[in-house]
Amino acid sequence: MNCKTKLLLTILCLHTAVLTAQVQVSKEPRHKKVLENKYIRLLDVWIKAGDTSMWHIHSTPSLFLHFTNTDVCVLIKGKAWTKNRNIAGTASYNSFVNDTLVHRVSNCDTVPFHVTDIEILSSYKPASSLAPLPFTVLFDNEKAIAYRLSGTSFNNQLINGRGPMVAELVAGEVICYNTKTKRSNTIKTGKYLYLEPGSSFYFSEKGNEKTNLVLFEIK
Repeated sequence: MNCKTKLLLTILCLHTAVLTAQVQVSKEPRHKKVLENKYIRLLDVWIKAGDTSMWHIHSTPSLFLHFTNTDVCVLIKGKAWTKNRNIAGTASYNSFVNDTLVHRVSNCDTVPFHVTDIEILSSYKPASSLAPLPFTVLFDNEKAIAYRLSGTSFNNQLINGRGPMVAELVAGEVICYNTKTKRSNTIKTGKYLYLEPGSSFYFSEKGNEKTNLVLFEIK
């Protein structure tokens, strides 16, 4: 076997190793799947200080929410490392439809990095015209609406007959009361609650800490 052949085989082996190391984001060990149903797949992501994720692929429309103020370094396939400051309470959406993302993430800070990734698997009523709820709208697109609920203005505001929702609490402590089942759930900082389509419920603050709640609604 000549040198050129050996070099070619080495390159092919390395290329194969890189490809096999890439996994869908839901299979990346630090992205813990905590819920999956017809509409969404909820991934709870924790990366310790100094730790780095595997190469992983984002190819599904997704909603993101950051829970921590953390410096994160990101390596996108074919590019150089970049450093970003992630701010708690920042919500965003990426369709990934024509721009599949392959990257790895490193926590280059001294504190844990916490973010959730809600993959939107199917729409609820995509053809309907959905008026936003009477809360602060962070964004409104073809797949979802994101709201911020803070202060006391949302207390006991009834939400009824909407699509599937995920309530995620960045700060404070909130009680969600379901008026149909007569049951309540307490949401603590860094936690979340899935709300079935057609649910009837309201939130109320618990404790003295200022509330920062993000509510995602699937269209």
